[in-house]
Amino acid sequence: MNIQLHAYKTAGRLSRIFWNHHPLSSLALGKMAESSSSSSNPLYFWRETDPVSGYLSQWYYCPFRDDGDEKKTYKTAEHYMMHHKALLFNDEKVALQILRAGHPREVKSLGRKVSNFDEATWNAHRREIVRRGNMLKFTNAVSEEGFQKGTPAKGKSAVKRKYEPIEGSLREMLLSTGEREIIEASPFDRIWGIGFKAADAEAARESWGQNLLGLELMEVRRILREQGEERETKKQKKERKREDEEKDGGEKETGKKDEDEKDKDE
Repeated sequence: MNIQLHAYKTAGRLSRIFWNHHPLSSLALGKMAESSSSSSNPLYFWRETDPVSGYLSQWYYCPFRDDGDEKKTYKTAEHYMMHHKALLFNDEKVALQILRAGHPREVKSLGRKVSNFDEATWNAHRREIVRRGNMLKFTNAVSEEGFQKGTPAKGKSAVKRKYEPIEGSLREMLLSTGEREIIEASPFDRIWGIGFKAADAEAARESWGQNLLGLELMEVRRILREQGEERETKKQKKERKREDEEKDGGEKETGKKDEDEKDKDE
């Protein structure tokens, strides 16, 4: 077993009592779902270390894989985004460096070094890449106990850094936000965010940036909800079919008994 993953699981067991009271723990998730789904207030996020909304950040540490290439493990959604940015422009060297990088800050820097970069091409593909990366992040984590709070401090290795485990499913965390508007309140990014911090956001709504990350997270949420509803419908159909078969079988058995009784009387 991977040593790092084993350490995560061990830490998760030791700190289970503590994390039962954490806002993102499995026990707190139900309450969070109720409050989130009934609220119409925007959900602002930015820093990956935020104890409530940090999991929405591209920098949030949550190793995941792509079923199409299980040899690769992406430490964060930022790793996925920049790795595929490099692949889009056939820069294999930088793509490999991104996979090996620890902190997403380093990944972001490497993403700016991609050779043969063309802005129009990137603009045409970036949202699809980010959406696909977040679908994997919220559904294909290496381990349910691998969800962590925060990322390594600057200059630290992602492998050597210790994290505090958060129990619960990222998918359920996202779905628990209901229909709330998801907004990246980064005061430094007007493309993926709105260009304002959360405290100033509402007053400046007419001047917001594009919030592309927030839009893609809401799209991922919509897809996951539809998939869940589809699975539930299939489950219900299967249960109805089983009940009908049991009912038909019971009626046939009753009919057979009636015929047997009739034969005895004759």
